[in-house]
Amino acid sequence: MMKIGLFYGSNTGNTELDAELIKKAFDSHIPDVIDMFNIGQVDVQRMQEYDRLIVGCPTWNIGQLQDDWDLKFDQLDKLDLHGKRVAMFAPGDQFGYPDNYCDAMGIIGKKLEERGAELVGFTDAGDYEFSHSLAVEDGVFLGLALDDDNEGELTETRIADWVDQLLIDFEVGELVA
Repeated sequence: MMKIGLFYGSNTGNTELDAELIKKAFDSHIPDVIDMFNIGQVDVQRMQEYDRLIVGCPTWNIGQLQDDWDLKFDQLDKLDLHGKRVAMFAPGDQFGYPDNYCDAMGIIGKKLEERGAELVGFTDAGDYEFSHSLAVEDGVFLGLALDDDNEGELTETRIADWVDQLLIDFEVGELVA
C-alpha cells in the first residue's frame, strides 16, 4: 500500500496536535496510510519518498516560518517534487495577525510548487477574518487554514471536511489498490 507522508513543524504543540487530528481522520477511512514526521527531526529528503504529502507549518511573528521549517527552508531547493501532490495546513491567529494570517503556508507552498509539486486541498478563505495572507490566491487558501486559538471549536470539523476532500484530491482509491 502506498503511504502519505505528513511533515509538520511545531513550537508550541498546536501544529503537532493538528497533525495528529489529520492522521486520526485519515485512519478512520484508511488505517495506517499516514507516516508522520516532525520536520525538526528528519531530513527533508524523506519527502521525496512519498507521492502524496501533507505539510504543516504555522506562521510565527509577522509572517515568518516556524523555527524548524525556517532552518530547513533552503534545503527544499534540493528536492524534486515533480509528480507529487501536496496538501498544506497552517495554524495561525487571524485576529492577532490579520495582515499575515497563515503566510507560512504561502511561503512554503510556492517553494514546493517551484520544486514541481502540485498543490491540492484548497479551502475557501471566506469564513475567516483577516486582511492579507500570502496563502490566499483567488479567494482560496492554498490548503487548510486553522485558528486553534480563536476558533478551536471549529478545528476538528474543518480537518474532517478537509480530509474528505483530500481523499478525492489524493485519489486515495489508487493508493490502496
